[in-house]
Amino acid sequence: MAKVIVFHFTEKGRLPKLSEDELREIRRKFLEVLKDYPDVTFHGTYVNEEGMGICDWEAPNAEVVKEIVEKVLGSPPVDPVIVVKKVL
Repeated sequence: MAKVIVFHFTEKGRLPKLSEDELREIRRKFLEVLKDYPDVTFHGTYVNEEGMGICDWEAPNAEVVKEIVEKVLGSPPVDPVIVVKKVL
């Protein structure tokens, strides 16, 4: 399994401020789609006040994460989706 990071740093890729209801709905959609991907784990999304941040995944590869994001949000991620390895 690979550690996959989805970046949100460009103006277009940053996450907008969302209400609690909007966040719950997105979470519900992710959980529903993830039922079809038992080998994928979503660890969470981490952002600053400007919406810049990352999404942290465990998945076979970056393409699977892109596929999941597209199914949930209706479009692929705008910023890079990369596989990383721990070095320290």
